[in-house]
Parts: sequence; C-alpha cells; structure tokens
Amino acid sequence: MEKTKGAYFHTNPINPLISVVIPALNEEGFLERTLKSLLKQDFRQFELIVVDNNSTDRTAKIAEEFGAKVVFEPKRGIGAARQRGFLEARGEIIATTDADTILPKNWVSKILKEFKKRKKTVAFGGLFVLCSGTPTSRVVISRFAYPAWVLDRLFTGGWSIPGVNFSVRKKAFLDIGGFNTELTLGEDADISQRLKKIGKVVLDRKFVVLTSGRRFRNGLLPAMRTYLPNAVVRMTIRKHKFTKFSSERTEKPVIKIKKKLFPSLGLAKDKIIIVKDKVTNGIKSGGKKIRTVLRGDDDFK
Repeated sequence: MEKTKGAYFHTNPINPLISVVIPALNEEGFLERTLKSLLKQDFRQFELIVVDNNSTDRTAKIAEEFGAKVVFEPKRGIGAARQRGFLEARGEIIATTDADTILPKNWVSKILKEFKKRKKTVAFGGLFVLCSGTPTSRVVISRFAYPAWVLDRLFTGGWSIPGVNFSVRKKAFLDIGGFNTELTLGEDADISQRLKKIGKVVLDRKFVVLTSGRRFRNGLLPAMRTYLPNAVVRMTIRKHKFTKFSSERTEKPVIKIKKKLFPSLGLAKDKIIIVKDKVTNGIKSGGKKIRTVLRGDDDFK
C-alpha cells in the first residue's frame, strides 16, 4: 500500500495468497470507508477485487481510484456479484465483505492464520455489529446475533457464516459450484450449508466487523420483516424465500468509536459519538454521546 495524492492506493500482488472480494451496487457513499479500512490492514499482500454490480453512480470509479481490480457483473443480485468476484480471484483463500463495512486491521491476517492452523477448515468467518440504525437495533444485534446463529446451527446442522465476514478455500468453493446466483438474500447461508458437506465450516463469535445499519434505519421490526421470513423458511424446510431488497442508500445516525471500555464474552462496550456523514443530509443529534455494544478491539479506527 502506498499513499498517492493524499489518498490510499493498493497494488495487487502478482501471486496473492488471499483475495478480498467486495460486491457493490451504487455504493459511492459507503465504499470509500470500506476500502480505507482494508488499506490499513496489518497484512497487505492481498488481491483486492470490487465487483461493480451494474451501478449507475461512481462506485467503479472510486474502486479504481483506490487501486482495486474492478470487474463488472451485469446481473444484479448479491449471489451473482459474489460469484463473479470469486471466479476472478487468484488467491488460494477468498475473503468477502460488504461495501458498507469497516474491517478491523487484523481482518486479513486473522483469516490467513485460521486457515493455516485448521487444515480441514474449508470456510471461516465471524459476526458483525451495526455502526448505524436505531439504538435498539444496534443493541439487539450486538447482544443476540450469536444466539440467533446458534439457533440456526441447531436447525441446519452447521454454521452459516454471514457474507459480510466470510472466507473460503478457493478449491472448496469451486468443488461445490460456488454461490447460487439466483439468490438476492441468504446466499451466504446457502453456500455455508453446502460447504459443510465437504469440510469444516468454522464461525468465531469474537471475530467481528462493523457494518452499516441502514436497513435498520426505520427500526428493528421493519428490518426483521425482511430478514426473518427467509430465515424461518430456510431453517424449517431448507428452502430460500426469494426476497428482493429495496434500495437503501442513506443511513443515520453514523457513529464513530471513540474509546474502548471493557470486553465481555468477546464483545465490549464502547463510547461512541454520532457524527455527520457526507452520505446523509445532516444529523440533528450530532455530538450527542450514546452507548452501544461493540467488539473490544481498538482497531476500528
């Protein structure tokens, strides 16, 4: 990584051990934060791929300005976008996150370490907490995400790793045919369940990323009306409810972590401050101190 004209710029290695794939559809307001968190990683020899999922804004241009390899996928949908990026990846390990996510600085190195340590592991990942959305949504997700994933495991017989914090051996990915390109929701759970048939799928509850809560901007219950039906159908009859996401391109409030307080079961309470973000029209509560539950690592900066 090198600084060019005041901005971070990434140079993809010739023979990467690991590739990072970011699917993006009209993410010009969020992508820069995600890329900056990637370019601050303590392991930098990774291939960076951004999949332009037929965007109509500056998504592809922003990715190019940061040095990412940009590939185009005309078929809109998270399954199709991840599939295209994974097929383009040259690394033996492929990691993926979303274009509205901030990654801890040891995200890439942690993934590599886990695959080196666990030879039989075919997929590895962790959970997430929200950096925006209503206070209730942020607290509920941070407190109850892991129990929800445990419940999912009991019904399905194996971990389902969220796509926002997912990695896989490329050989295993190819062996099962990759993602279901018809899915616009739950492509991560689907591939996780197929991967468990050929190897070990590991979820680390302490391995956490910080992601946008824009789908929770109107509250917890409206968001659950989108996610819950698909989860129930998938866990009970092993089918996917095809849900088409509405476009969500704003978020409020946006928060900035200021100080780590204490760890608790792999998570921690942090003091945060609501700040104004360029993708919003302004936040009336700017500067008001609030509390939420986030991971204890001090590298979400």
